[in-house]
Amino acid sequence: MSDVSLAHSAAFAKLKLTEKIGYGMGDAGSCIVWSMLSLYLTWFYTDVFGLEPQIVATLFLVIRIVDAFTDPIMGAICDRTVSRYGKFRPWLLWMAVPYGLGAIVMFSTPDLGPTGKIIYAYMTYLLMSLIYTAINIPYCSVAGVITLNERERMSCLSWRFFLNGLATLIVSSSILPLSDLLGSGDRAQGMQYAMIILGAGATLMFLFCFWAIRERVPAPKTDGSLRQDLKAIVHNDQWLLMIAITFVNVFPAFTRGAVTIYYATYVMQASVAFITFFMALGVACNMIGSVVAKPLTDRFDKVVLFRIINIILGVLSLLLYFVDPNSLVPLLALFIVINILHLVQSGPILWAMMSDVDEYGEWKLHRRLTGISFAGNLFMLKLGLAIAGSLVAAILAYTGYVANQPQQNEATLQGIIITFSLIPMVCYFISAVMVHFFKLKQPFLNQIKRELTARARDNATNDANEQAQAIDPLIQENKNQGN
Repeated sequence: MSDVSLAHSAAFAKLKLTEKIGYGMGDAGSCIVWSMLSLYLTWFYTDVFGLEPQIVATLFLVIRIVDAFTDPIMGAICDRTVSRYGKFRPWLLWMAVPYGLGAIVMFSTPDLGPTGKIIYAYMTYLLMSLIYTAINIPYCSVAGVITLNERERMSCLSWRFFLNGLATLIVSSSILPLSDLLGSGDRAQGMQYAMIILGAGATLMFLFCFWAIRERVPAPKTDGSLRQDLKAIVHNDQWLLMIAITFVNVFPAFTRGAVTIYYATYVMQASVAFITFFMALGVACNMIGSVVAKPLTDRFDKVVLFRIINIILGVLSLLLYFVDPNSLVPLLALFIVINILHLVQSGPILWAMMSDVDEYGEWKLHRRLTGISFAGNLFMLKLGLAIAGSLVAAILAYTGYVANQPQQNEATLQGIIITFSLIPMVCYFISAVMVHFFKLKQPFLNQIKRELTARARDNATNDANEQAQAIDPLIQENKNQGN
């Protein structure tokens, strides 16, 4: 059997539990910073660092859009990386330490004036965004080359989002009490000390991920420029649809995630202990969602599931708008179900669909562009984060939010409630409509995988024949010289 055939057989093999956990640990390390960005960064800038909401809105929009445009560049760099570790794994090793240090610097609060604080926020957020891109694009892309086995891939993704949820749970349940404890009442100092611990943990998680995983799917050498890659991938119609779905699908998580601490603090008038519980509850429910995703996709087509779950989430988000914030039983019931179902569709299912799109592109275009494919999805994810985060800060500014003021005006409270419920509702319904046009359902996907495997075997046979034809004249020439 040829090397290529052996490689494709290995690509469908069953993975060890160590590798699945190792892969998940990479997202746990990534999520330590990501959860701080999505859950606490708006609040940190307004209530700890001391920036005005309108400044934060502009900061998010500018830096996150600039950062989003670096994703395709990093994807192209990954596709052209040649090392003994593969195309994507080495970046986990190279960027692990800068990643941890960048997280610490971003959540530090030096003694600066108003202008100095703005400059510092822009510089450190941009730096951390670039580091995040340099480690997260390779991490997300490596999912497409660990295995071609559909069940093993979904198992990897379930571990990924379970450990992602565990890391987020640790952050959401510990960051406020830990910063109070370490800062001895100085929240700013405490946040820095807490991020030293979390940043070190994130570095170790990425190093473990690098050690545990392997790249198995044969990836031909990528020639040409970034412009040629982009020109090629836009002919992948399902990739174009997928990045649009990704853009819309991130809004519920980012808008609701960013405003949850404001909702609990000002709408519910909750204590710090309850706020910590409320934030942690949402994350714990996300973890449950990551666990139930695999048995659901084993039984049902994931594209159909994605659509049904989005419709249900849209209805539940509408109900969330009408529930009394002081009626804890119905509020918590809706909050629990929404967070479980949200992670099912936006976690393992969404990311498995991204890998399917990559394989469809190879099948259709005869060219595998894993790095640029995942970079496109992450570009739209970050663009969605930029607009969603800026929208939350802009709503706070527009409605007259005053940081650390126990009583907010009615317009601010309504703005927080709408951001918590109705904006996610609209996005869920739009996602449900868009996925109707996604054609990579399981039967078609199985056909694509069979044809890719057959194509690889044919290429291996042709390569062997070409080598034999090249060697035969040399053998004959040696025989003639011997005679």
